[in-house]
Amino acid sequence: MAQQQTQRLLREQDASLDVLGQGVKRIKSLAGDVRTELRDQAVILDSLDGDIENADSSMKSMRSRMQALATQASSSERAQWSIIACLLLILGVLTLLVLSD
Repeated sequence: MAQQQTQRLLREQDASLDVLGQGVKRIKSLAGDVRTELRDQAVILDSLDGDIENADSSMKSMRSRMQALATQASSSERAQWSIIACLLLILGVLTLLVLSD
């Protein structure tokens, strides 16, 4: 009878270990999926970082051009009227874009 009880306990332990093993396999699979996702996101973040650096460089260049234009415009009345006309044109285009949505 003790041997039967021992056998039953061993079968229960085997069943519990099987369930535990399946759980470990699922966790391993999920860990692999997370690793793959993290690698993909790292590539995306690296690409985004490069795009941000390019945009920052373009903004610095544009800022220096705008400063040069502002310096030039402050000394020329014709340039000031040209800038006002360009800004009004941009305002009109933006207004049309907003109202068309």
